[in-house]
Amino acid sequence: MLWPILLAVSWALTGLIWTIQLVHYPSFHYVAEADFQAFHRHHSSSITVIVMPLMLAELGISFWMAVKNSWALPYLLPLLAVLAIWGCTFFLSIPFHNVLGEGKDTAAIRQLIITNWPRTVLWTAKALWVTWLFFRI
Repeated sequence: MLWPILLAVSWALTGLIWTIQLVHYPSFHYVAEADFQAFHRHHSSSITVIVMPLMLAELGISFWMAVKNSWALPYLLPLLAVLAIWGCTFFLSIPFHNVLGEGKDTAAIRQLIITNWPRTVLWTAKALWVTWLFFRI
């Protein structure tokens, strides 16, 4: 059954995004300018190895659950949340990471932190909703 996997992936990503939001992104301010590009390259490659498989699993399972349940709204909501998260990732987070890949930019760091809040809220809400669905079924 895919529900336990979706539940686990949802909470893994929720825990990860809160750690990124409250600890990791703010720590960008404390990296010396001379070390920042190497630090950011390490961050980007390391986090991708963790996040990408989880995000792909989340997308696939959420899509399958929506299809399997005839696109009924309770089962469509997780997929819509995932699509919104992907939109925020590609249209907000990645552009700021591209700027930071060129070097330390405190304004870009601040904007990355601010624009990461929608993903944090969406992942949290989705995890809570998936938990509710899981125990309801």
